[in-house]
Amino acid sequence: MNFDLFSRSKYRANDKSGDDVALVLPGVCFGVLDGATDAEGRDLNGVPYGRAASMVASQILAEILLPYQNREKDAETLLADLCTSYARAFEDYDLDQLPATTVAMAIDCGANWRFLALGDSGIRINGARVLKHEKLIDRISTEVRVPIFKILAKKFDDPNEHELMTRQAIFLGLAQAQSWGLLSKDIVEMLIEETIENLKLSGISEIVRDFLLLGIRHQNRFSNSDKNILCYDIVSSRKPVLGQWVEEIVPKQEVKTIEIFSDGYASYPEEVSIVAWEKEFSRCDEVDFHRIDEFAAVKGGTSSEFFDDRTLIVVHTSN
Repeated sequence: MNFDLFSRSKYRANDKSGDDVALVLPGVCFGVLDGATDAEGRDLNGVPYGRAASMVASQILAEILLPYQNREKDAETLLADLCTSYARAFEDYDLDQLPATTVAMAIDCGANWRFLALGDSGIRINGARVLKHEKLIDRISTEVRVPIFKILAKKFDDPNEHELMTRQAIFLGLAQAQSWGLLSKDIVEMLIEETIENLKLSGISEIVRDFLLLGIRHQNRFSNSDKNILCYDIVSSRKPVLGQWVEEIVPKQEVKTIEIFSDGYASYPEEVSIVAWEKEFSRCDEVDFHRIDEFAAVKGGTSSEFFDDRTLIVVHTSN
């Protein structure tokens, strides 16, 4: 078996760490964890919330998976154990809310590979089959961000300021953007109504409205909850309840390659190699730098930042 690992911070100068963490334990597990970037830039003893989340979760995951018997626990129990220990790790800190992280992993279970992903980090098997969950709440954020970006183009000549103000509107909420005079009341209403109509969410219009007005910074209230269809499963203080993890068990003799990646990669190459993934990333960045078209997302690029961190593990098995 051979493996390659590549991880690149969102910061183009590469002078600060991002929120992705890779877990490499040959014979046990390969994993990628992507901590949720905190909208308000908070940190824990100097470590950004998102990175603290992925670092703590990766350490706990290693401790859980080292004993072989734990690798065969059902997904619900395994992820519940992870979240319980994760919450316990933050007990000494006075936090209003815990940071959260995704996890995608290939677990070595003797004769089989067990692939398990929670959140929007993904796994590709044999360069073809992709295991990844997409959240509705992210589609909503992306749907409203694109027109906000286009509206604010008339207000900001500097492309960096333009992107940052767009982020402020979606991360801190449309109500905040309106209070700053960034968006008018009529524009805010139009954005909300069009988002609900485009995504056919009239049945939960008030929930969507509330989310967009308050912004991504308050998104955590939907995590590991089953109150409505905006809710989603993630590694956080409460255990997952929706069963949104993606899992597959494959005999080892059927697996030639494994690729585990964070959502900093918006498109997948045909070839199985880090070089190919990086070429594809560069192509996407050139085609849709602001992430408002083919590769629309909740953030775009600036002169100092890529649109997101990106991490990739490529495993070539002996088959």
